[in-house]
Amino acid sequence: MKNMGLCAAVAALFACASTIAFAQTVETDCTKPHQPVDRMVCNNAALRALDARTNAYYSILLEAKPAADTKAYHDFRDGLQAEQQKWQHDTRDACGAQLSCLTQAYQNRIDALRDSALARLSLVVTAAPAQSQPAAPSIDYKNAIYHVGDKDVTLLEGQHAQPAADDSSAQDVTHIVEPPAHAAGKLGGRNVVAVFLSEEGGGSGTFYYVALAFNDGRGTTFKIGDRIQPISIAINGDDLVVSYLDRKADEPMAVPPTVPRERHFAYMNGQILERPQAAAAQ
Repeated sequence: MKNMGLCAAVAALFACASTIAFAQTVETDCTKPHQPVDRMVCNNAALRALDARTNAYYSILLEAKPAADTKAYHDFRDGLQAEQQKWQHDTRDACGAQLSCLTQAYQNRIDALRDSALARLSLVVTAAPAQSQPAAPSIDYKNAIYHVGDKDVTLLEGQHAQPAADDSSAQDVTHIVEPPAHAAGKLGGRNVVAVFLSEEGGGSGTFYYVALAFNDGRGTTFKIGDRIQPISIAINGDDLVVSYLDRKADEPMAVPPTVPRERHFAYMNGQILERPQAAAAQ
């Protein structure tokens, strides 16, 4: 197959991995999550999405029809199965209930599966055609006006800086935090892009916000915490899911954040509002 054909086949593969029904994949069994790692995945929406995506790529690679049914391809399939089992045992399961470790393990595995397809396979995907999906909203979230606290902040190329005070060399800096990658979808009936924002000034704190940008060039925010470690942000239906690492209530700010948190939000009446059941679980 020529390079152009290979690119088209791989593009089709990745499109299917993003849109086919995950019921065809072998995901973590959340009806019987025996191990701590399984319970962690099942109780975290962002990890469940990564688990489903990893298994979608893996299943499609195993089920795809090769352009040439050669011994090399069969060797690759056998090696892929052994590699997947080794990754699950030695990498994923070794993370236990550590959110940041699991997030990185899944993201690295997804990248590895993609790279294997690009480097070694000429594929014709045999999965059923996916239903057409609406295009993700085209929102310039890096050049927008966000309402942060009691003021409007205009970001240019994802950043805003201004003197912390008159005649001061210190800067107040607000900027988009990526990674983790932004999420695009609909909330409250509006097309949005969800991102993390950080704000730091002359003091020692770095405050993090979850922010929504709209296609009118404006955005709103909700403060998450001081000196946290963002992990992921996702839009699942009308639910905005934010995961990050925090500290215990009695730990000083000098301690690195290690406690996993997941919070759920809705967009209503022009505001980001935390869902009561998520707030009660904190």
